[in-house]
Amino acid sequence: MGNFAQLLRNTLGDDLKGMMNALKGTLHMLRHYSWKRSSEAPSRPMVIFNVTEDFYSGGMADRFKGAVTAYAYCRYHGIDFRIRYIYPFELSDYLSPASYDWRLRDGEYTECIRDARLMYARAEHGRRLMRRGKPRKQLHFYGNYDNLEHMNRRWGTDFRWGELYRDLFRPGPRLEEALKRKREAIGSSYVSAVFRFQNLLGDFQEYSFTALEDEDRRKELMQTCIDGLLELQSRQPGKAVLVTSDSSSFVSAVSALPGIHVIGGSRVHIGSSASEDSDAYLNSFIDFYMLAGSEHVYCLGTRLMYPSRFPEYAAKIHDIPFERIRL
Repeated sequence: MGNFAQLLRNTLGDDLKGMMNALKGTLHMLRHYSWKRSSEAPSRPMVIFNVTEDFYSGGMADRFKGAVTAYAYCRYHGIDFRIRYIYPFELSDYLSPASYDWRLRDGEYTECIRDARLMYARAEHGRRLMRRGKPRKQLHFYGNYDNLEHMNRRWGTDFRWGELYRDLFRPGPRLEEALKRKREAIGSSYVSAVFRFQNLLGDFQEYSFTALEDEDRRKELMQTCIDGLLELQSRQPGKAVLVTSDSSSFVSAVSALPGIHVIGGSRVHIGSSASEDSDAYLNSFIDFYMLAGSEHVYCLGTRLMYPSRFPEYAAKIHDIPFERIRL
């Protein structure tokens, strides 16, 4: 009985959070819609996953979580799925459709509130999307949460995140060329090591995260991570190790180590950087796909560092092993 009561409390709490988020988000979104039709009403229902300037969508992995969740919902209900990803860049600048074409066709998108239903589900735990039946109109979905596990339990499906992701996305021409050059530079199979500092070293702007004020503490943290990298390398004798990090100073510090490969260039957090050079965004996609192409992905960090989901979801693309190592 105790477990059931706890489950009930959690479910009600999740639903309440979801309802409050939905109300707040929907009221905000309504300002961007019109009661008047500027064109004919959509001819069939579909779900449009939205990433726009007006609504917070999180980082890269969060956005992919939302897109894949919405796509699974469409697969289950047998309806069309589209992506309207226009901030801070057009998704088609970096990724192309794979097996399923998610691009909006001319005239498909409606801004008439009479022809669309809105669902704002940022960091949503109430799983309202799953409880919604097959839509009769366009459903404009704003979400960044991975609900596949709950969908599979509820619907008896067997959706796998990597399979759905690969169905939707493949590298676009510019990204594919950059990946080809990086693979050729490594020249063999490799494992990946990810270090996520979130500005602890003072060189990565992300929201309001602050750097360690004491320079000695910064040096100590960096050395701890270098030692952890060397220990990992010793467990992989003769194996190339790709290192990715949000800290340019850490990448620079390890770049000269034998057997270590890095991806140069600047890094940004997509959720907190709106007007960066396109190469900075490109590097995030390079990181994601190079991690996905390794034999094993490790995320290393101390208790001060962020246990990023970015490498975990990169590993899911091809279902390769993922492991966290506490330093």
